[in-house]
Amino acid sequence: MRSALVLLALLFFTAGASLRAQTIATLRSGDTFEMRLSGMPQEFAQDFSAQYSVGQEGMVNVPLIGQIKAIGLTSSQLEQTIQSKLVADKIFTHPTVLINIAQAMRYVSISGGVRAPQRLQWSADLTLSSGIGNCQGLSDFGSPKGIRIIREGKVAGTYNLKDIQKDPAVDPKLLPGDQVVVRE
Repeated sequence: MRSALVLLALLFFTAGASLRAQTIATLRSGDTFEMRLSGMPQEFAQDFSAQYSVGQEGMVNVPLIGQIKAIGLTSSQLEQTIQSKLVADKIFTHPTVLINIAQAMRYVSISGGVRAPQRLQWSADLTLSSGIGNCQGLSDFGSPKGIRIIREGKVAGTYNLKDIQKDPAVDPKLLPGDQVVVRE
């Protein structure tokens, strides 16, 4: 009984961690992903097994069902949308869709008053201070105050690096596509 409770708690923990990671990684225009289907004869599933790209309008073209809105969705949300459409259009009765977003395409740009401005590959644990650290820290003229995170064309927040060093709990996580601008 005790081991069953431990196993159940572990399942809830891993499911929660998986959901948190998925909420971060939403599809954007230009992203690519691989899609696989099961729950139907193999020859039909092979027609869908391919690499897809999200267009400028945020849509992806899926065989037999056409354009599907993908922008802003997580991989699991897009999987559910495609599965529902395949069933609703009476193409397949019990399809299972698996989508794997190409993570190598996700970056964060850090510019301004850092020693080595660059584009960093995004990871789920990348924070503002670690991103600046990966750029060899502030330059001689870089200001720890007024550091801006620009997300989807809007200022998502302005931060003081000294406040973050005092309380690491306020260190914001960076998301794919973020731009960090350090004042000089």
